[in-house]
Amino acid sequence: MSTFKRNFGRSLLSPIIFGLITGIICGAFLTLFLICSKVVLEFAFGMYEARDGALAVVCILILVILCCLLMAVIQTLCPSAKGSGIPLAEGSARGMLRVKWLSTAASLIAGSLLSFACGMPLGSEGPSIGVGALIGDGVGKTAKRPTELKRYLITGGASAGLAVAFNAPLTGICFAFEETHRRFSPGIIASALSAVIAAVITSQLAFWGFGQIPYLHELGVSAGFCLLPGLKQTPFKSITDTLAVCGAAIICGGVCAAVGAGFNRIIGVLSKLFGKIKSNTLRLLPAFLLAAVCGLSLYKLAGSGEATFASVGTNTAVWLLVVILVVRFIMTAVASGSGATGGLFLPMIAIGGIIGTIAAKACVACGMSEAYSANIIMLCVCAYFASSVRAPITAIALSIELTASFANLLPCVIAVGAATVIAELTKTEPLYEHMLEKMVARAPLPPSAQNSIAVGVLRDDSPIAFKRIRNILWPYNSLVTDLVRDGASLVPDGETVLRPGDKLTIRAENVDPEAFNSEVREILEVQQE
Repeated sequence: MSTFKRNFGRSLLSPIIFGLITGIICGAFLTLFLICSKVVLEFAFGMYEARDGALAVVCILILVILCCLLMAVIQTLCPSAKGSGIPLAEGSARGMLRVKWLSTAASLIAGSLLSFACGMPLGSEGPSIGVGALIGDGVGKTAKRPTELKRYLITGGASAGLAVAFNAPLTGICFAFEETHRRFSPGIIASALSAVIAAVITSQLAFWGFGQIPYLHELGVSAGFCLLPGLKQTPFKSITDTLAVCGAAIICGGVCAAVGAGFNRIIGVLSKLFGKIKSNTLRLLPAFLLAAVCGLSLYKLAGSGEATFASVGTNTAVWLLVVILVVRFIMTAVASGSGATGGLFLPMIAIGGIIGTIAAKACVACGMSEAYSANIIMLCVCAYFASSVRAPITAIALSIELTASFANLLPCVIAVGAATVIAELTKTEPLYEHMLEKMVARAPLPPSAQNSIAVGVLRDDSPIAFKRIRNILWPYNSLVTDLVRDGASLVPDGETVLRPGDKLTIRAENVDPEAFNSEVREILEVQQE
């Protein structure tokens, strides 16, 4: 057991050390990206707000079409830069996708900035997660680390990207095991934790430094900023108030689940329709033109949704809230369905917030104290996100970090639980899982893809020695089917601890044999293929 503990500690040393390196790079680089995104989005708002006359409108439309053409070129050269960066991060971490990290990261950044310049209803957090994952991949490849460690670093980079984008370290860590891998393991936790800590510290130092620049300070660039400072949660004054909000949470969870299911399915339908268009320019053009029309009509409808959400309140008429909700819903679905580069994290928060504002007005009309309006809005934000993405723990962590309050925790848990259960009952596919399937389909395996078998002996220096089978990131689509130890055949399961000298048989379905054998050779002394 002492040998196991000693090797277990050593096995976590590399994920921690390289996770810290990944986090520092992510914190510095993504801070620059987020600041550039804010500046570009401010330009878009200023452009739409200052429109004056037919000539200005024509110039805006020319700029929008030019951005569409540039994005089409980028996506032609780098198809992996389509859509949100989150499915790319998940696919890379799970070993389902292999991309050129530097060119893909550059394409994600360039495409996102083009979207923001036109006021597309997309956010910077998705690309931040994708770029963070690619930075982790780049660190692993540059240091020539084993494939398993590279996948840990991809996970750490993705978590760091989310943590930096929202200044939410706990959410970034939850994202690593709930969304990226959908499982726990010491390696995942070690890489995510070290990368997130380093990234958040680095980003906050960088934000503080850039916040000293007057122009950036006016845009709200500063350390320790909170995304939703207006949603201050009110502690419950009595058990009656607590029960009332908890009851409302169940209803709000059901409503958000219904809207979230519709959102996912509409995106799926639009993705199929837009996917039939072979020209990238023609596929992207409707989304860009729709963003331009909405921006010219009411500029606060443009962008990721932060400005839209901030401009509405409980004093806004219900009919206007419904119109804004429908417009944002359609804009976001069209932008995502077309494959425009940009994230959906913040746009979904905005949609959930508008639903919550309507729900808060309904609760007040039914006799609830108006002091709890922000509580209702926040639990709708979390319920909508959880129902669409199917990541309830991440949603709950996000609610705590975006409001810096535990006051609304119980109703939030109830709303998220109700939304998740109802979303599962409707059999709606999680949003990012659907996007990942599409991305994998667009990047099929080589024609040589086939079922493969590898048999080998675990070396003394193998990175998987003294690890439990369930804690190992095995090659994609593979399974350990046989294990021979000291001449005796064992039935391997997730709790089996591997030891040097073990003879393993690994079977994989529909994989690239060259890539599969390359990964296997990193952990086994291959005897037969």
